[in-house]
Amino acid sequence: MFLLLNSIVASLDGLIIGIGLQLSKVKLSKTNILTIFLGNSLIYTFFLTIYYYFQFTFMTKTISTLLYLFLAYRSLKEKEEQRKYKKTLHFLECVLLTLSHSLDGTIISFNFVYTEPILKIVSYFSLASILILLIGYYFASIFKNNKKSNYISAILFLLLAIINQFF
Repeated sequence: MFLLLNSIVASLDGLIIGIGLQLSKVKLSKTNILTIFLGNSLIYTFFLTIYYYFQFTFMTKTISTLLYLFLAYRSLKEKEEQRKYKKTLHFLECVLLTLSHSLDGTIISFNFVYTEPILKIVSYFSLASILILLIGYYFASIFKNNKKSNYISAILFLLLAIINQFF
């Protein structure tokens, strides 16, 4: 359950990305969606495998709590910026979007490398990333008036930091 919660919170920036794409009137094709999903899966698989293979252990409970606090701080400081995209996303633009979208999820997923199967971690984080991006994209009119989404992200990261200290 904590893995699922982490994957959702780490993917919340996808909500903003999806809303930005929709408000900029960018057509998100099935190819774009597949590219983003496969890109996320490859990024997570690559970095988690390297982390596991070299038996890194730098993601202790204290470090991960500090990371959550840093991500909460970053969310609070993040300005709501207008992203300017073209009418369609090209492959390179999809790849760059995927890289920026999966950065925090990759770091957070390191917490689970030694407790959960890598395939399960990759699946949860990749699916959460694309689903939340699509929620933002398809339901942009609902979230259009929410100007404080960075506060929501910060609160969720703070909640994860607190939960991490007790579990």
